[in-house]
Amino acid sequence: MKSRWIVNLLLLVAIVILGLVTYYQPGVEQPAERAAITPLKKAQVHRIHINRPIRDDLVLVKSDNGNWQIEHTPRLPADRLQMNALLRLAEQPAVRSYPASELELDQLQLDPPYATVILNDTAVEFGNLEPIEGLRYVRVADQVHLIPDNYLQLIELSYTQFVRRALFAKGARIDAIRLPGLSLRKEDGKWAIDPEQDVSADDLQAFVERWQNASSINTRAADPLDNPEIINITLANHAGEIEFAIAARKPELILVRRDLGIQYRMGDTADSLLALVPPAAKEAE
Repeated sequence: MKSRWIVNLLLLVAIVILGLVTYYQPGVEQPAERAAITPLKKAQVHRIHINRPIRDDLVLVKSDNGNWQIEHTPRLPADRLQMNALLRLAEQPAVRSYPASELELDQLQLDPPYATVILNDTAVEFGNLEPIEGLRYVRVADQVHLIPDNYLQLIELSYTQFVRRALFAKGARIDAIRLPGLSLRKEDGKWAIDPEQDVSADDLQAFVERWQNASSINTRAADPLDNPEIINITLANHAGEIEFAIAARKPELILVRRDLGIQYRMGDTADSLLALVPPAAKEAE
């Protein structure tokens, strides 16, 4: 019995040693962590200037509350997902790097560059593709880097495609909704309807939450409208009132912020945003 215990103990020690050898791989040189193409961290970036040949320049600025805006007349709220994708450029690791002085920059479309993204004061110049691996040449100061081709399609987007798709800022709360022929207002913590309807408190809360969480499929510059139906949303904590004009109900709901000059393609959400209880939910009952 004692010898069996010793054998089991030795096996356990051998397994532990083997695991440590596998993990630490003594004698095997670990690959160095690839350096980022800029010295900036994403959180340090507060201004982005994009110069691209197929569109006008685009400038994005970070406001004091941490949200991004598009420099435009008027200023437009920028989409969080698009900004996160663009900000990754600051910390993008280089696959390979070369001194710029050793390369023929004009052959790489880096002199002059095809497009430029300026992060604060750091310019990232975009050239053409490396033909074998499909990596993109970019120049930062006196270095040329090869990076995954994840950014050029993004920086060539129209400014409207950088507009926030959510109808409201993150954390915004609604105090009142005025639709054509229907109004809701929060009074003493409960929702009051005008004209009154036989709708449960849960259905009312679900309706308000659909509006608070509403997000468009895409955004673009708004077309002129003649005498549209109007929706007014009052935000809590004196955050103001937002007006939406209904440009279309079918086949898709299209809402317009005439103050921003932007229209939101909402898809087939007309029933859920313009009716307290969508027809599908009524049928399920």
